[in-house]
Amino acid sequence: MATYPRIVSLATARPPYVYTQASIVDFAREQLLGADWLAHPHLADRALQIERLFTATTVERRRGVVEPTDYYSRPRSTGERMRTYAEASYPLGRDALQACLRNSPPQCTAASVTDLTVVSCTGYTAPGLDILLARDLDLRPDVRRVVVGHMGCFAALVGLRQCLAALRAHPEGLAALLSLELSSLHFAPSDDPELLTLLALFGDGVAALLLAHDDDADGPEVVDTFCLADFAAAEQMTWLVTDSGFKMELSLRVPITLKRNVRAAVEGLLAPHGLRVEDIAHWLIHPGGPAILDAIQSRLELGEERMALSRRVLREHGNCSSATVLLILDELLHSGDARPGEWGVMMAFGPGLTLETCLLRF
Repeated sequence: MATYPRIVSLATARPPYVYTQASIVDFAREQLLGADWLAHPHLADRALQIERLFTATTVERRRGVVEPTDYYSRPRSTGERMRTYAEASYPLGRDALQACLRNSPPQCTAASVTDLTVVSCTGYTAPGLDILLARDLDLRPDVRRVVVGHMGCFAALVGLRQCLAALRAHPEGLAALLSLELSSLHFAPSDDPELLTLLALFGDGVAALLLAHDDDADGPEVVDTFCLADFAAAEQMTWLVTDSGFKMELSLRVPITLKRNVRAAVEGLLAPHGLRVEDIAHWLIHPGGPAILDAIQSRLELGEERMALSRRVLREHGNCSSATVLLILDELLHSGDARPGEWGVMMAFGPGLTLETCLLRF
């Protein structure tokens, strides 16, 4: 049996709506300045400020389960948003897991899944996706289920850590992970620059993977994980349930805090395996925003080519919370750029202030 389990399959699902950053700028202007803002010259400066804020994120397009102009034509309560989450999340989660099983080796069937971990911080239902998908995809009734909620952008790596632990305890098992985030259900146009930045940055994303001990699979080995939290900075990133959706608060100090801690987190991951930063060929860094990527790049002294994949996913998808790092891995695997024997590091950040990392060997 292989020393480390491999990702034997990875698949994504596409939310139905695609919108450009320019269209969301128009939406934000209408929400904040009024539909006829162009007729009022005194609003021109504010309109330009909104455009500059959106441009600064470097996001060019995103996907979502709702069309913002239509869905937010009237105020939405948290209850309404959760009903939309229940309706929209199920088919996307099903599609991602079905594609994952379809693209896996023949022995990796739905009936052979022993562990299912579902990750989402953008919605809640009960019975949840873990039960509904296990039932409808014909997973075994004794499948071990775990739901990871409200941990934010690093939660997919927590889910992957859970899958890794399950296979360490049950090496013959097959672990499935689903990360599903519908951030578009919590858009909230606001004059608060912090909230407006979130509208400019976040998109919806869905990804699933299968992890198993399989020497014949082509996917990367999941070698290890390491987590580091700066508890003194816990309040710099929050995700609060309010009457009008979930509200994120993101301090401008987050990039500074990450820059202060990232080298220790990376060394904690690499040192037990005799590795250094220079040994890592592929960096899959969660693009929380351009300033975060810049801070990580500077502290680890990474060349621009090492950051290109994260910056491209940010441009094409926005920040899709926990699913983003799996979207980056999917891009890398489809590119064919990862060669046998090369090392990769997955890294994501969130409330805590937490740095979650994972070591891959291709």
